[in-house]
This record gives sequence, C-alpha cells and structure tokens, in this order.
Amino acid sequence: MGNDFKKKLKSYRDQINDIDHKLVDLLNERAEIVMKIKKLKQKEDVPLYDARREEELVENIAKYSKGPLYRDNIIQIFESILRNVQILEKDETL
Repeated sequence: MGNDFKKKLKSYRDQINDIDHKLVDLLNERAEIVMKIKKLKQKEDVPLYDARREEELVENIAKYSKGPLYRDNIIQIFESILRNVQILEKDETL
C-alpha cells in the first residue's frame, strides 16, 4: 500500500466521521422537536401516533433521495429512526 492510498483512505474516513457526527447531532435535534410535538399533543389531548403522517413522511423522504442508496434502504433507515423516536415518546419521564 502506497503512501497516497493511506492518505486518501484516512481522508475519506475522516469525512465519514464528520458526517456521522453531523447525523447524530441532527437525529438528536429531530428527537427534541418530536418531544415538543409530544408535549403539544398531550396538552391538546391528541393521540401521539399518526399513521397517515408517518406514511406521508416516509414517502416524502423516499422521493427526496437521489441515491446511491436504494429507495428501500432509505425507507428502512427512516422506519428505524421513527421506531426509536416512538420509544422516546412513550417514556413518561421525558
């Protein structure tokens, strides 16, 4: 392995690390907004879960993606995000 290879690999990995940190920050920011919605809905006695909204959200995200991830990959990722945020919503201490 040449020196150029090692430099490029390190650079790419550093870029991935930076992106991963941004993703974590954005996911936490998203979760904070979800918790605000939870409080608002509780105040107005509105059910937390809205299947139509979730379906709409996933469809909009899938349309937004320009690749290279496949549509099904994007959907799986966001369904996982939604399931994990629902765990937060069910936490009575938050």
